[in-house]
Amino acid sequence: MRQVPPDVRRRELGGPDPIDKRLGGSRPPSPLARLWGLLRTRSALGLAPSLTPAVIFLPLGFAMGPSVLGWLSPALLDRLSLAVTIALAVLGVLVGIALGRELRQVRQALGLFLAASMESAVTTLMVAAAALFFIRQTGMPLDASIVGFVLALGLCASSSSATSADPDSEPAAAVATRVADLDDVLPIALAIVVFALLAVPTGASVRVMTLAPPIIGFAVGLIGWLLFERAESGPERVVYVLGTLSLAGGAAAYLYVSPLAVGLVAGMTWTLLPGRVDRVAENDLRRVQHPVVVLLLVTAGASATFSVAAIWLLPPYLLFRLAGKVTGAWLAAPFLDVRSSDLAAFLMPPGVLAIAFALNFAQMLPTGAGQMLLASVALGTAAFELFAMFVVPQWGAGRRA
Repeated sequence: MRQVPPDVRRRELGGPDPIDKRLGGSRPPSPLARLWGLLRTRSALGLAPSLTPAVIFLPLGFAMGPSVLGWLSPALLDRLSLAVTIALAVLGVLVGIALGRELRQVRQALGLFLAASMESAVTTLMVAAAALFFIRQTGMPLDASIVGFVLALGLCASSSSATSADPDSEPAAAVATRVADLDDVLPIALAIVVFALLAVPTGASVRVMTLAPPIIGFAVGLIGWLLFERAESGPERVVYVLGTLSLAGGAAAYLYVSPLAVGLVAGMTWTLLPGRVDRVAENDLRRVQHPVVVLLLVTAGASATFSVAAIWLLPPYLLFRLAGKVTGAWLAAPFLDVRSSDLAAFLMPPGVLAIAFALNFAQMLPTGAGQMLLASVALGTAAFELFAMFVVPQWGAGRRA
């Protein structure tokens, strides 16, 4: 087995970044290699790149769904709801493990984390404010569900993947990849508050709903910490890992809280506690990472209902997400020593986390609002991925010229 230098392994936290790709040589990539690079997606902090772009699997899911072929019927999609919740917990765990490792170098990562959070918060606020303005123009009364919906839309818009960054274009590509990794953290934390607002009609207090995800995540983390390293065989350990994640997803679904947040806290717990529990869990979860991403994208495509309201909401979503990324990059760029235009261009693709947020919030919102949110985010994600695939490489070539 080929040995990988420790410094390269450290940089591979979320998969090879643009600088790592240069290590193999300086020859210009062939057209086929460029196409392959554009089709591979980094997805989120803690996830290695994989061939799962939204522009392929979202339309595939829509074609398989009730609106076209009917292979994924509404009843089947309803049965997949718990599987989706567990998949979201898996995604949260991977993000939490990677974040926990970043926290070990908090002094070096603090400035980058603050800049990424600023960019994410600006995008969230701009999209949420625009959505609230447009919804209020319809005369709908302002209540907790409307506030929750607009915040959910803003959080979906805040995600970035920087997956189509050309590694030979600019040094900003490497910085943008790191920013795109770390700007996932604040939206997951804010999702706890949004879920608390959406769950008010269930009778639970906002305080209880806000405290539940970190408590559940820490409890799941302790259970895994006690079990994983003591497993006597590989299959037994896999059963423990999957059982613990099923507990995380099931508890989140039962209490109407975010499984992404529960998984994030569990993954951070495994990383920060002594031992090698994080490596044990990560090795097992890597085997299901690609199926999890495909499941989320296909389910989102099949579940999306493209109503007049969803199409009506799409233009402001696209416009204000674009404005939010540009403004956020402009505010963050001075802290990162890069040009704001460079940073903004690479932050356009939303990644799978936007779809994960949309699926998660759709489970909590009323049926009509959830379908509108999911359809708008699915269309917006595909549109921005196409933008990144065809515009960003040309932009990079123009910058080098």
